Amino acid sequence: MMKEQVRAIALRFANEGWGTQPDWRTVWDDIVASDVVHHFNSDPNPIVGLEENKAFNASLFAGFPNIDHSMGDLLIDGDRAVYRTTLQGTHTGEFLGIPPTNKSVILNDFTLVKVQGEKIVEWWYDCNFLALMRQLGLSE
Repeated sequence: MMKEQVRAIALRFANEGWGTQPDWRTVWDDIVASDVVHHFNSDPNPIVGLEENKAFNASLFAGFPNIDHSMGDLLIDGDRAVYRTTLQGTHTGEFLGIPPTNKSVILNDFTLVKVQGEKIVEWWYDCNFLALMRQLGLSE
């Protein structure tokens, strides 16, 4: 796979596949493998499967329905792309079992995707979860 193809898939995932976009699920159907493996915030138990990841993603965005992101760096190495974004939004819905706090957050994160056969087959997502909990007033 060529570097530009990996870049295009990563950018489409980051922008059109963003959970506040109306057709994000359709984009995922196009570019995410049915057996994708998602490593979320260093949890030792990955989320496996496209439908399972769609459900998990929908639950995250239910907590922050107005969350927006701005792209930072994007680096490509072979079949992998890593990008950094800044997230900004307000916690107005349930998020990972946490009731709404109505507090605004700003957070930086990193996503690494592995692309094979024009599909994302594995991805890693990490952010400073402690910083998020502090901004929500749930940790010191």
